[in-house]
Amino acid sequence: MRQTHAANAPDKMGLFSGLEAFGRGIGFVVGTPRVWGYALVPAIVFLLLLGVLVSLAIWGSFHLSTSLFGEDLGTWGQIGWWSLTILFWLVGFVVALLLALSLAQPLSGFALESISHAQEIALTGYAAPKTSFLANLLSTAKAVLIALLVGGTLLTVLFLISFFFPPAAIVTVPLKLIVCGWMLAWDFIDYPLAMRGVGLEARFAWVGRNFGAFTLFGFLWAVVIIVPGMVLLVLPMGVAGATHLVVADEEARKERRDVVDVLPA
Repeated sequence: MRQTHAANAPDKMGLFSGLEAFGRGIGFVVGTPRVWGYALVPAIVFLLLLGVLVSLAIWGSFHLSTSLFGEDLGTWGQIGWWSLTILFWLVGFVVALLLALSLAQPLSGFALESISHAQEIALTGYAAPKTSFLANLLSTAKAVLIALLVGGTLLTVLFLISFFFPPAAIVTVPLKLIVCGWMLAWDFIDYPLAMRGVGLEARFAWVGRNFGAFTLFGFLWAVVIIVPGMVLLVLPMGVAGATHLVVADEEARKERRDVVDVLPA
């Protein structure tokens, strides 16, 4: 008979499930040749975007400097023209880099979702249906926006604390790494949860239920992306690991329901 109180039955993942998911995500992408093409998509999209945007920045720098100085230049005019053009190049490159990094992930959503789909099939033999490209794009954009709003606010507060009280850096620096980890983990779990149609409120509930595993998983990835340029390479592995976390959570909850069903009243 069914009993509603089953305190001893597991209903959430342990802390070190995050460590397991971290390793399983890396192992799946590295050891599964059929997803290697998908894994390269974010980096390829980033490079294409960066090339186009930098080209536009260079073209715009020439024309903007010419519009300000004119074409009939003396020696000092040429010095000023080149100085301003180089400054525009530098600003344009930074803007192009930030835009390319911001857009590469949403535009690569179809590939990352395919990795999540393949990982779930490898784990369970089946997977939730893929979403449309537009739905995937909107879901990813929303997840990134929430991460930036919440995580960005926390990072700003921590920065201000360490700026006005430098000794606090011994606490704020590790906290910044943890917050960055939360942002990454939230971003990664978007793909398996989006395939299940999980809404915003349910996602926060998922994080709360598995907070320890969620935090350790994200923290490990935050440590990895300290290396410049690593973020686009770890995206596929992070998504595969997050899929492992979501599947593990479902199995833990199913196990709890099975235990509850067989307990005596």
